[in-house]
Amino acid sequence: MNDFIYSKMKCRHNVCVWLERDCMRPRASIREYEVLRAVITSGTVTAAAHRLAISQPAVSRLLAQLEANVGVMLFERRGGRLRPTAEAMRLNSKLDRLFDALSYLDSTDPSDPTSQPLRIAAPPTLGHRFLANLIASFMKQNRGQVISFETCTSNGLLSRLVDDTIDLGVTLAEQTHSAMELIPFYQTHAVCVMAHDHPLARHDVITPELLHGQNHIALMRRHMVRTRLDQVFARAGVRPNLVAEVATGVSAITLARAGIGVTVICPFPLLRQNEPDLAIRPFHPEFMYRASFAVSTIRPLTKSTRAFMRHVKLAVRQIPNTNPILTQDVDNRPWL
Repeated sequence: MNDFIYSKMKCRHNVCVWLERDCMRPRASIREYEVLRAVITSGTVTAAAHRLAISQPAVSRLLAQLEANVGVMLFERRGGRLRPTAEAMRLNSKLDRLFDALSYLDSTDPSDPTSQPLRIAAPPTLGHRFLANLIASFMKQNRGQVISFETCTSNGLLSRLVDDTIDLGVTLAEQTHSAMELIPFYQTHAVCVMAHDHPLARHDVITPELLHGQNHIALMRRHMVRTRLDQVFARAGVRPNLVAEVATGVSAITLARAGIGVTVICPFPLLRQNEPDLAIRPFHPEFMYRASFAVSTIRPLTKSTRAFMRHVKLAVRQIPNTNPILTQDVDNRPWL
């Protein structure tokens, strides 16, 4: 019985020693992997040395180091040539991603903004109705600049900034988070939208009192602006008749156009000056919306990100009847 216990303890001790030695084993270098691939491809040390522009002894030494580091024999000498073992071929097959990454880095100029994709995200309404055209014009002005553009929720912008999967977000939400900074570039007031023949269309301004009992199309409760609008109604002591909850302003306008009810929304970037089948009226008390750039507070803005933000600012100033906000860049200088 005691011999059995001793045997198990000895086995455990041996395993511990093996693990300790394995952890202390030096890791192979990228240069050693380069030599492995060069010898497999060329078949001789001489050809590999010429390909890598190093001496033959250096190739032999690096191969020996690699075999020592991985703990297996990688080549057999047959007829004056080195023949890779099965272990060498398996190891080489796993190196494709490494050398693809190195090749990409070698071809990348960190000082050239077009060498890295500009990653942008925005909610669908802003993305499709506003940003897509600006991305197209920006790419025409900056030939070679690669753009990665996706749509997501405003909450999704935050997670993408934290995970470093985007460089820039554009949003109408007013979220706060230590990892995200909002830089407003445009502001506008809420409007009340309804079919052109709706009874309320005769009013020049729509107030909460006029909406009491009226069929109302609202954004989903997850939207912060929905909470703010509900508070406006509560303070006025009115209760519109909620007939639909929608996820986007596009859907709200579509239902209003069909005569389902009225909706109080942000007109940017959905509404044009000429909407003959809609009645668009100011909503009082004033209800402000701000369009903002969402940027990381952890990582500095790239050159291409700053350039695109300036492009958006300039474009907004060209839109009739807009209210752009003068902001400053990260160096505390005017944008344009």
